[in-house]
Amino acid sequence: MLKNKLNLAKQYAIKQHKGQYRNNNKTPYWYHLRDVVNNLEMMGIDDESILCAGWLHDSIEDTSFDFDDILKYFDKQTAQIVSDVTKETRLPTNPQEKNYLKQLSNSSWQAKVVKFADILANISDLKNSGLTKKQKTIQVKYKIKYLNAIKSGIITNKSKIPNLSQTENLLNLVLDQYGQRKITLF
Repeated sequence: MLKNKLNLAKQYAIKQHKGQYRNNNKTPYWYHLRDVVNNLEMMGIDDESILCAGWLHDSIEDTSFDFDDILKYFDKQTAQIVSDVTKETRLPTNPQEKNYLKQLSNSSWQAKVVKFADILANISDLKNSGLTKKQKTIQVKYKIKYLNAIKSGIITNKSKIPNLSQTENLLNLVLDQYGQRKITLF
């Protein structure tokens, strides 16, 4: 059953993001979603709802798929995780960021672990982004704000994330490339 639901999430994600590309305008967007799910699996996450949310985490924000669609085809927990990591893009930038940081801080540990996998995927992929060094540095600083918003929830639930230390090491290797100090989750 698990593989069927995960395959369905993957298929929906690829379909919903069809024609979308990463910043380099070459890489299909769904590669990012695959990287997020790979990061979750690397962390030792095997919960179906969390892994499905990894595939679908940008659906509400970037496609016509909404909360009700996710609820209809998957389950309430998957829909809630995706909702928790979705930025309200209709707000002006400053209130949007403030609201999003608060939303991430108040989200479930499951949403926080999906966001952690998303942050790692985004920072790791900056080398392929086509952005300038300055733009990459700005992106990393935004991601660190998001990391700080989810950090306590990750630390509190580290027993549910079997390979967190390995993932923390990988994140810190990438952060070091951008001159950022290490993040400690233990």
